Parts: sequence; structure tokens; C-alpha cells
Amino acid sequence: MKILVLGMGLMGPTVAKDCAEDPETVRVTGCDIDEAKLAAAKKYVDNRKFDTRKVDITSHGQLIAAMKGYDVVINSTAAKFSMGTLKAAIEAKINMVDLAGGGYPQEGDIYMEVEKADITVIPGCGVDPGLIDLLCGQAMEYMDEIDEVSFACGGLPKDPKPPLDYKIVFGGTRMPIRPGSVPMIVDGKLKEMDRYSEVEGIFVNQYPEMEAFIDGFPSSLLKLCQEKNVKNFRGKTIRYSGFVDKLMFLLDLGVISSKPIVYQGREIVPVDLFHELIYPIIKFDEALGDRDITVLQVNTSGKSGGRDINVNYEMLDEYDEEHHVTSMAKTTGFTAAIIARMVARGAVTKKGIQWPVRIIKDDLFEELLSSLRMRGVEVTETITKTRSV
Repeated sequence: MKILVLGMGLMGPTVAKDCAEDPETVRVTGCDIDEAKLAAAKKYVDNRKFDTRKVDITSHGQLIAAMKGYDVVINSTAAKFSMGTLKAAIEAKINMVDLAGGGYPQEGDIYMEVEKADITVIPGCGVDPGLIDLLCGQAMEYMDEIDEVSFACGGLPKDPKPPLDYKIVFGGTRMPIRPGSVPMIVDGKLKEMDRYSEVEGIFVNQYPEMEAFIDGFPSSLLKLCQEKNVKNFRGKTIRYSGFVDKLMFLLDLGVISSKPIVYQGREIVPVDLFHELIYPIIKFDEALGDRDITVLQVNTSGKSGGRDINVNYEMLDEYDEEHHVTSMAKTTGFTAAIIARMVARGAVTKKGIQWPVRIIKDDLFEELLSSLRMRGVEVTETITKTRSV
């Protein structure tokens, strides 16, 4: 297998290292425009099968040239680059796995373009979207009727510090702040719900109290829930307790507004200034001792064979001190790397854009969870059936 990894930021090096250590892999190439990141990745991966290449991901020509000759490309850059990368993969006729999913439409002409290119593209191969969708999908397989599908997930600093008790553990320089609404399912009907609503407490081992709140975007999981006539669906993000109150305070003040204002004769966007001010405080820096955790909870309920059934999944993953790998890189990067190798070796045969929840099922689902377990990422499944007596 020959694998190309785009982006050598917080996720890419872990993806590349995991791929290079697979005996079936003969070559892994890491790409980035930042030569310092390439050098750091080379040192971290430390494998004769791994090399690096300087590539500007905004250059269509450079992307196509870099992709030629590989079995699969893994996009570990930001979601805003997903469509450009996809267009290059179509032209190069190379299979692709993308950690991001938010940049992809749920339907449209692009689906036909990918099918015509005779390639497989699997977007949303991280934790959320990704592992969350797969677990929810598996839970629904146990049920004849589905009353509720809900999940909550979050990447958090292991040692939270004010003012926001938050660090950017995935990458980039901007917090995921998205005031507005998102579609959910309420009493069998699609309904727009305000983000940061339905706040509920979350308690995880020895960690400070957390909270989960409505968040997300239109997803393949939501679409599947509609097809299966799920009565209630909720997708939530987890942060430390008090996060929503702080965000609402900033929103009420206009500090994180996206509406331009004029200041001293110049037009500025408040939220852009906010990101510039807050980034040095919430930047994740391993060298300075930052460590992270990933919390995941899936709760589903329904009926199976006339009996009530609940299927729940839980995961608490922590920074790997032995191998110096962030939890987010493990849970996200390993998931993408494992699925990419499934594609490269031909285990996934369907062409076109295939969302994980529809394609990583049965044996492939079991392989993914067991492979993650071998890498120290443990997901616990609990199934409870009840009947009237």
C-alpha cells in the first residue's frame, strides 16, 4: 500500500506513523507547505518507509502531482480545504479518506463526479464526525424500532484553566464558535434547534463537572436517523461546566458577533478580533505541558423483538505519555488511518462518496474497534434488554 497524508499539523504525523508501521504499507508520504512541520514529522514518524514533500494544498496542480501513484490519500487538513482536495482526487483518480466531514454536502453533483472517477471517498473519518456516527449506526442495528439516538463528544484539556477551560486540541487557530441553529429530530419531525441549548451535566471519573449542549451540522447520521424513523435525535458537544454561560455572555455583548462594525474609521468583524486575542491563551502546546482528553457518550433506546432495549457506548481517552500522542490525534488519527488502509487494500469496494456509517459495518466495524483497542483506545458497549413480567 502507498499512502499520501496531507497536513502535518496536530493530526497528520500520528496518521502517517500509524500507516508506516503497518507491515503491508510500502510507502507513506507526508505533505505540508511548512518545512518546519515536515522536519518535525520526519523526526516523529522515524520510519524508513516515510518521506515528506512540500505541497501547497491550495494549488490544484501541486495536489494532483502529489497524489499520483498512491493507493489512497488521507486529508488531515482543515475542513475548508476538503472540497479542493476532493476535486484533485477526482482528477487524479485516487481514493481518499478525509478526517473532516463538515465541508461535504449530503447530496449533489459531486456524488456523481466521484462515481464517474471510479474512486472511493470516505469523509468524516475522525471522532465527530466518524466514530460517533459508527457507534450510533451500530446501536441502531440492534433495534426494530428506534425511540432515541443521542450522542455527546468533546476534546478537552486534561487540566482546565480559565478563562474558558478550553484548548484547541484538533488544530487551527480559531475556536469552533457557531451561534445559530442545527437540525435535530424531535418527536419524529425535523426541527431546527438553537446551538448551546439543552445544556445537561456530564460527570466523568475524577475530572471537573462537564456539560453537553446542542451542536453540530447536517450529517449523514441525521439522514440515516430520518430513514430509520428515529423519534428523537440529539447531537451534542462536551465542554467543562460553565462554558455555555461564558459564550452566551460574550455573544450578548457582541464580542463574538460576525456582523461587521466600524471602529476608528475601519471596518472590523468582532469575532475575528476575538480569535486573534484568545488564540495565545487557548493554543494547545505539548512542549509547555498541555495534555488532553476525549470524552464520548452514545445513548440509544428502542425495541428489539418486542422487548425494550438500550445500547450505550462510552469512551474516555487520555493523552499517551509513553508515546507522546494527544488523545485527539489517537482517537481521530487512528480511526482515519485504519479506515484508509481498509480502502487501500480493497476491503471497501463501493465507489463514490461513502459515509462511514453506511460503509464501515459488520466485520469492518469490528476490525476498527479491535484495532483501536490495540492502540489503547477503548470503547465500552453496554446492552440492556427488559421485558414485562
